[in-house]
Amino acid sequence: MFWERFIAAMQAYPVFFAFFWTWIGACIGSFLNVCIWRVPNGMSLLKPPSHCPKCGHLIAFYENIPVFAWLFLRGKCSSCHDRISVRYPLVELLTAVVFLGVWLSSGGGNADLLTLL
Repeated sequence: MFWERFIAAMQAYPVFFAFFWTWIGACIGSFLNVCIWRVPNGMSLLKPPSHCPKCGHLIAFYENIPVFAWLFLRGKCSSCHDRISVRYPLVELLTAVVFLGVWLSSGGGNADLLTLL
């Protein structure tokens, strides 16, 4: 019942859901950035919370919004002002574009949810 309603909503509001899946892609890209940094360094994916690798400043939720936070902070840590690699927003943008591309290529509102996830 839920999925039928969800698919009907995707068909009724394709622009909203294009933004929705793009945002989901950016959020997954943000998590991929965590994996890209932590896994090779033998760190946990869960602890410690997101922080500046130079000064250890814990990143607030509003500093962790995919792509926008990097732009708002001008690519620098809000505490020590050390540069944040451009890789972070690029991975987020690339993943967002892939999700949007899958959404569009699978028929937009007629997309198979399993294809998008």
